[in-house]
Amino acid sequence: MKQYKRSFRFVCKGEERKIVEEMLSLQGFSWEEEDFFSSACRLLEEPFSLGASIAGFFGFIYIQDRASMLPPVALMPDRGAFVLDMCASPGSKTGQLAHIVGEEGFVLGNEVSPPRLATLRRNLQQMGLFQTASCCFEGQHIPLPGGFCDFIQLDPPCSGWGTVEKNPRVMEIWKEEKTLPLVSLQRELLKNAERLLKPGGVLVYSTCTTNLEENEAQVKFAQEELGLTLEKLSPLPEFVMDEPMLGMDGVWRLSPRIGDTQGFFVARLRKKNGGESFIPEERQWGEPLARKYVQELGIAENYLEYGDIAVFKESLHFVHRQAKFFPQNFAWQGMYMGKAGKSNEMQLSPRVRMAGDLPMTHFEGKDGLEKIKGLLSGQSFSCDFKEKNVLMAWNGLVLGRLKVKNKRLIWSER
Repeated sequence: MKQYKRSFRFVCKGEERKIVEEMLSLQGFSWEEEDFFSSACRLLEEPFSLGASIAGFFGFIYIQDRASMLPPVALMPDRGAFVLDMCASPGSKTGQLAHIVGEEGFVLGNEVSPPRLATLRRNLQQMGLFQTASCCFEGQHIPLPGGFCDFIQLDPPCSGWGTVEKNPRVMEIWKEEKTLPLVSLQRELLKNAERLLKPGGVLVYSTCTTNLEENEAQVKFAQEELGLTLEKLSPLPEFVMDEPMLGMDGVWRLSPRIGDTQGFFVARLRKKNGGESFIPEERQWGEPLARKYVQELGIAENYLEYGDIAVFKESLHFVHRQAKFFPQNFAWQGMYMGKAGKSNEMQLSPRVRMAGDLPMTHFEGKDGLEKIKGLLSGQSFSCDFKEKNVLMAWNGLVLGRLKVKNKRLIWSER
């Protein structure tokens, strides 16, 4: 057991959480719940790496520093809202925001680095967050029309002084004179965020540094140069907050506390009312999969209330109904769902949990968890299924899809 308490979030619907909690308990984990966010917890016992747990493998939990959860808490978009996460990878805040807006809401995660974009997409798919999509642009040049967004999360590249526990040399690497390019980039990102906000829209600006020039000074820039209004954040008794600099009131400033949390800065800003909002036009993206093929693939039709499963060349992606309002020339990608060929050659990712009309193999209790561990490590089990794919469930919770080959059940992500 580690001396400090690692933090994580549950990534599951209300009715699923008790099952996921039981899954973790049977593998020896214990935790305490946090008050500042309903799905946030801190580990008390970690017999092995939480990320290697069954719940972690299937994306029902997400390991995240508790301070890193604060920006989405400050933004707190409405259920059903559209949110832009301007600098999204690895997807911690993107996923948390998707939890807040719900399946009827929509979160677009932007990441300029292709390798980090791949990580973002992988994490969102692992968590099954079909109410998300991703794109790859420089944050200061995201080609969306002005006034497109109701809510924006901006957590820009920063000096990272608040991560000193994980990166002991960070303050040596990013001495104050070396942060000038970062400060300049942050201002360009703020300018584009202000442009993209609808009148009355909300922006949360956050960093994992304690550097004044990247924090309060940037908020002052947003107020004086961009006309944004600072909205006061309520104190959080669960965190030890520092006094803000420049006499600024209503922002969250945390110094790194060894063994507890990293340093963080969070400010909530609103664009003034007045001016015009962009009125988007609905468009068709990809070739929507016919309902009969959706049924044949074993996907419940109720998911089509939120959007379409569409074919893009040789792959299947989820097209959320809110994504249909993106401009025609905007390049983006919905959650990956599998390979596409002819109708009888479509192959869903084993991680697609949208349970429809497919047979199901059930695992129960601790013995069932051991069998699932075996499947994930390459073992197979005999079966009598005639179908090519079956749903896999533990204690009634659908985890994914197993292939049937030579009357054997196998887990394969190929």
